[in-house]
Amino acid sequence: MTDPTLPGVSVVVTCYNCRDYIADAIRSVAVQTLRDFECVIVDDASTDDSAAVVQQLLDEIADPRFSLIRLEKNVGQTGATRRGLAATRATFVCFLDSDDLWNADFLERHLAAHLNETYAVGFTACNARLIDESGKLIAGCVYWFGKDRASADRDRAFVPIDPARVPTLDVAAGTAHWRGQVPYRLYTKRVVHWVWVSTSSMMFRRSLIDLVFPEDDEAFRLHMDFYVVVMAQMVAGSLLIDEALYSYRLHGRNGAADNPVLGGRLHLSSRNWGNTYSVMLDRMQATLERERDRFEAALGPRQYRRVLLRMKAARANWPVSWLLVARSWLA
Repeated sequence: MTDPTLPGVSVVVTCYNCRDYIADAIRSVAVQTLRDFECVIVDDASTDDSAAVVQQLLDEIADPRFSLIRLEKNVGQTGATRRGLAATRATFVCFLDSDDLWNADFLERHLAAHLNETYAVGFTACNARLIDESGKLIAGCVYWFGKDRASADRDRAFVPIDPARVPTLDVAAGTAHWRGQVPYRLYTKRVVHWVWVSTSSMMFRRSLIDLVFPEDDEAFRLHMDFYVVVMAQMVAGSLLIDEALYSYRLHGRNGAADNPVLGGRLHLSSRNWGNTYSVMLDRMQATLERERDRFEAALGPRQYRRVLLRMKAARANWPVSWLLVARSWLA
């Protein structure tokens, strides 16, 4: 019997006015140790020369796995991602923001995690290093990864730091090296809060993305990541890789994370997002109810009911929320 062959991976990179960083993002895909991938870059009608920068780089690397789609009209985060998805076909899919960077083994490590013998998860997610606009390190990880952000450092005045998590510095080369880590954690709890980093840290099953991807481009011009990830977690669960396999760039012009790293809690956004969280949850619930037949066909009636009850619980006040959770256990 021959060994089974590995599935392919699709990579979708969306870009809007990111000429300074998009080439480095693409280069980080080109050097992946996992070679069976396709990468579609979608320029969302940039008003700078981002598309020209991308085309010049693709001409230089001359790699048929890469292609560029230039949109004539700006359609936002969801619309641009949808266009990239339509041009890809692999079993697994990743989304790379145009200002972030992947480690060379990002795809390999994520695919290996998906192929574990314990649990078939909907998506995998890893931690991140934080870098500045010039690519210099400013933090070794995102502290809330895999934790409830509201309580991650509460009432913990003195916490020991694992020496294995402190890098060795090569001062001559100006680089830092962390000891290799291989901790993985299943996260199967159906609750609505954010324990991940960004979608650049993730690899999804394409079948799951096809099920939960939002249908309205205009309503989700922003915050597509919150919608997709929370829906994916509610439906299928995730696997957390407690190692930083990519770099999240803070350059002052990020769509959400526009604050500097001050130390302590990472309040990466200075913006008041108002009722965005509640609006997104309402949209998720409405989709589940409107598309009941489609979700029931994929999940089965019992699992569909559990997901819907948990979504309703996230929007309800106590004790109604507790009652809805209890009903989900009995479903």
